[in-house]
Amino acid sequence: MPTPTSAALENLAKSAVRNAGLEGEDAPALGTAMADLLAQVLQIFAGQTMVLPGIPAAVNPTSGTGSTVGPGTLLPPPAGGPNAATIEPLALGALQGAGLKGEDIPKLAGALADTIEVGLTMFCAQALVSPGITVAGFATAAPGRLS
Repeated sequence: MPTPTSAALENLAKSAVRNAGLEGEDAPALGTAMADLLAQVLQIFAGQTMVLPGIPAAVNPTSGTGSTVGPGTLLPPPAGGPNAATIEPLALGALQGAGLKGEDIPKLAGALADTIEVGLTMFCAQALVSPGITVAGFATAAPGRLS
């Protein structure tokens, strides 16, 4: 499944900014910047995330075929996705690209990066790969689904 685009996230991000009580002429630009940043980070995360080894499987010892019978877990950042150090320059670029200026923009970029890394880490800790992945030749032979 492809990751959400910036356009798909923009109205949600702008609503989040409004719901947080942030007002002013730059509030919509903050929502735009957040949508751009999240779209980029989710794309990187989808490309980097990995399932940790060790999913229990029932496999025929002769043919090496079967399926996983237990859940798997995801590798968290920084090995399994972008960390704050990777996200921060993207955040700064998104904020500046949306026309936001000021001496605290780098601090805001850092806060967004730290928050997103924590969110990705929490997601990896809570999301599981569903059992039932096909095993062929003693290795998984099909993609798994998150549960």
